[in-house]
Amino acid sequence: MEIPRNIRQIGDIDRDLSLYLEDYVVTFIEKMRRKNRECVGILLGRQTKEQDSPCLFVRGAVLAENYEVEDGRIFMTASAWNEVYERAEKCFKDVEICGWFLCSGDSNMVDLYNLQKTHSENFRSQNQVLFLYDGNRDEEMVYRFDAQGAHRLKGYYIYYERNEQMQEYMISREPERTVEFAIAPAMRGISDQAMRQFRSVMEEKQEKGKRSSGKNTISKMLRTVSVAALLCGAGFGMAAWYRHDGMRGVKEVVSVLSGEDGTAAVVEQDSAGNGTGGSGAFGETGQAVIQEVAGDVYPTTARQKETASQASSREETVSSAGEERESAPETEAPSESEGAAASISYKEYTVRKGDTLYTICKAFYGSGSKELLSEICSINGMDNADFIYVGQVLKLPETE
Repeated sequence: MEIPRNIRQIGDIDRDLSLYLEDYVVTFIEKMRRKNRECVGILLGRQTKEQDSPCLFVRGAVLAENYEVEDGRIFMTASAWNEVYERAEKCFKDVEICGWFLCSGDSNMVDLYNLQKTHSENFRSQNQVLFLYDGNRDEEMVYRFDAQGAHRLKGYYIYYERNEQMQEYMISREPERTVEFAIAPAMRGISDQAMRQFRSVMEEKQEKGKRSSGKNTISKMLRTVSVAALLCGAGFGMAAWYRHDGMRGVKEVVSVLSGEDGTAAVVEQDSAGNGTGGSGAFGETGQAVIQEVAGDVYPTTARQKETASQASSREETVSSAGEERESAPETEAPSESEGAAASISYKEYTVRKGDTLYTICKAFYGSGSKELLSEICSINGMDNADFIYVGQVLKLPETE
């Protein structure tokens, strides 16, 4: 099976197992959780490998019914498994059991000891998982189990595809949607009659459209010609304005460069090239002749000198900033004070059946925060806060 392209990562991914959940499966579990306070189901999909690493692709889920609960443990009866197999064969193809899911707010049902017992009795494959929603913590978790105990996955993937099989199963769980789809075949005769009437109306409109197509073509051509004429007129107007403005600019430049009191020293020429000496700026040929006047005007040199002065000022600013940085004293990071750790007193507690580390903290401290759980795990040398066993002696720090 190929890795889906459209995926979203939830948390970190473990190297031991990569879990891919289809979006419709996650939506279905969320919907069942909101509708029912407690629900149990079976996850369906395929097991494969990606670069010698096991992968689970879950693209289906079926609710389990007729299961039994005793002292917080879930027992899958033969009738419950038969219903699961029948629904899986009816709605899904080419799938196998990849694990199960549980949504519950009962602390005994979400106890890891009971969950491991239920998992080991019903799911023997090494890579089958449990998707758990703990109503007390309002938290979603994924576990895999082996001989050493329960291992919580750090994260998983959600991928998106046209999962028609899961969609059909979700519709079958909603009676109102089923009735809506069942009424549709009975109205096919009426739909066909309406379709025929619709086609006849469309044919009449097409005939009328052909008659008026000639008139529409002529009107479109007239609109196009008028728009083109307006654009051409606007273009000629803009060109004339630019030419007038440009000639006026030339006059102003000539007067500035050659005149003493703002008067232009311009000589008109006739067709033979002789100057007429008139006060106008243009002769009969329409060309302006500028009299050369000696002067010390160097626009390019002035810009270069100004640029060089700006560059020298920037260099002075940069050098002064560098000297300030070099003169600033270096500050050393404050060192942590070394002292003897304060002595902490502990009290011992023996784990009983039905206990979790969260309920123990709630009973002794009135809170089950993550910081407190991690502190107790560190004191007792535990790697997993969710796995404790009956008879285990825990050290609990005494509060002041």
